[in-house]
Amino acid sequence: MDIHSSNPGLEHEVVVPKEPDYHGHPNYLKIYLTLLGLFALTVVASLLHNPLIVFFIVFGISIIKGTLVLLYFMHLKWEPTLIWIMLGLALLILLFLFIGTYPDIVPVQRYLVPKA
Repeated sequence: MDIHSSNPGLEHEVVVPKEPDYHGHPNYLKIYLTLLGLFALTVVASLLHNPLIVFFIVFGISIIKGTLVLLYFMHLKWEPTLIWIMLGLALLILLFLFIGTYPDIVPVQRYLVPKA
């Protein structure tokens, strides 16, 4: 290589070929607008009068929004199967944690009979 090349100091650099499984960039603006729309839907749903319906709608939308963030912003959509297995195990352990701590956070109602 000529010592007076256009990029001095880069003679030792190795050219890395482009990865064949490169997926490109997702349309982040479309995902962002979808998340904003789902947020607006959550706000509108919170105005309903039935708390049970609001609970299911809000948590259903939050699961959808969380899935979009995991898939596109954290790039899990293009990860191998082992990553998905590890994610599932982590969620299962989290579920066991919630079930295990549930008796500690629920107030206990004791009905004591007063002495006469």
